[in-house]
Amino acid sequence: MSEEVRLRSWRRVLPFLLVLLVAGGCSRIPKIIVLEDPLTAAEHVKLGVAYERKGELDLARREYERALRKDKKFYRARVNLGNIFLAKKEYRKARKEYLLALELRPGDADATNNLSWAAIFSGEGIDEVLPRMESVVSRPGGRQPTLLDTLGVLRMRANRPGPAAEAFALADALCRQAGAPPKEGVSGAAPCPDEVRREIEDHRRELRKRFPSPPPAPAR
Repeated sequence: MSEEVRLRSWRRVLPFLLVLLVAGGCSRIPKIIVLEDPLTAAEHVKLGVAYERKGELDLARREYERALRKDKKFYRARVNLGNIFLAKKEYRKARKEYLLALELRPGDADATNNLSWAAIFSGEGIDEVLPRMESVVSRPGGRQPTLLDTLGVLRMRANRPGPAAEAFALADALCRQAGAPPKEGVSGAAPCPDEVRREIEDHRRELRKRFPSPPPAPAR
């Protein structure tokens, strides 16, 4: 750049600099203040859960996203954000978050269960998620009524009525077992919530409607 061009450039900039100096009392240019987020990732998740319980899903989503900006590997924030998308029927976004959560905790029961429901509600990816859910239920501690109920629905959507009926029957039996009074000297299983019982029965009714039993063969 020639000296003449440099001088012309400074003549354009100088008036603006003078205005700034006058506005600042001719002594200094005002500093830009950058506010820092005082909350930890865990605190953002806790706040998000509080919003979610109130039904304020957009505010909950904001807090989970802020938590993930603080810590991209925060498993609970990933699952909770997926739950928000699931509730808002944004199934592909929910699926993405659950898969990211499963990268952090491969085979996790909660993330796999919720991924299954994203597939069930959207009708996409049933065959992909079914083996994941089968694996979860086959592991020690995986035989839980809610997980078996989810497995039953997946099998039903995959047009496997027999295995679906087996999953629902086992889920129902475990619920009944949990509701039975404990034997002497043996602690009973945690009660099966009424909501879970109703869901299992609703799904068994749906299965019977989708796949009615064949009529009995005529007597000879």
